[in-house]
Amino acid sequence: MAAIRASKQPLRRRPGRPVGSQPGESQQALLKAARGLMVEKGLPRITLREVAERAGVQPALVSYYFGGKAGLLRAVVADVAERAIERAAASLAGPGSAPERLRAFLRAVIAGFAEEPYGPRLMVEQVLFGREEVIEEYASRFARRHLELLRGLLEDGVAEGSFRRVDPVFLVPQLVGGSVFFFLSHPLLARLFQLGRITPEIAQRFADQAADVVLRGICAPARAAR
Repeated sequence: MAAIRASKQPLRRRPGRPVGSQPGESQQALLKAARGLMVEKGLPRITLREVAERAGVQPALVSYYFGGKAGLLRAVVADVAERAIERAAASLAGPGSAPERLRAFLRAVIAGFAEEPYGPRLMVEQVLFGREEVIEEYASRFARRHLELLRGLLEDGVAEGSFRRVDPVFLVPQLVGGSVFFFLSHPLLARLFQLGRITPEIAQRFADQAADVVLRGICAPARAAR
């Protein structure tokens, strides 16, 4: 299958790979080109030929490396998810109390979506509505790592008396789902609230309000106030 692993595993040389190119060079060029075009044009409008032209490679190499458009999109999901994990880990490893680190985590996640606004839609279409093996691969490579980071933060919060004990089964969809839906619903929000492009400043305001709501729900009674 042309799934998420396509961007990670080196491929043997086959006819059609440009002479003199380094292993992985063309794959990364295609991923970068796809991300850029998604930002500029939106996901539905990009074509494989445009991606190849932007990357400076032959259109046939999209199929060579990724098996087609679906595989390329899943590889972009993996690329975005890997950077999201890095952001999350850095935010949760920082100084401060558990509530402060949870706020930093939400800011990091939402700032990442603001930089790559096609990410939420890609995740929904390519993963949540993908085949079983694609969902399992995403869960194994990315989602479980994210979950362990959050579980560690929740345990820290309980230990320091900041958080009451909550079930991650319900908290994780609130944290991730709310963040994703804000970006997915932008076309509607633009009409209801005249909300233009989601700038870094708007993303941070949303992250802070989301953190306020979550913290008031999970903080221990004596710490419920901000």
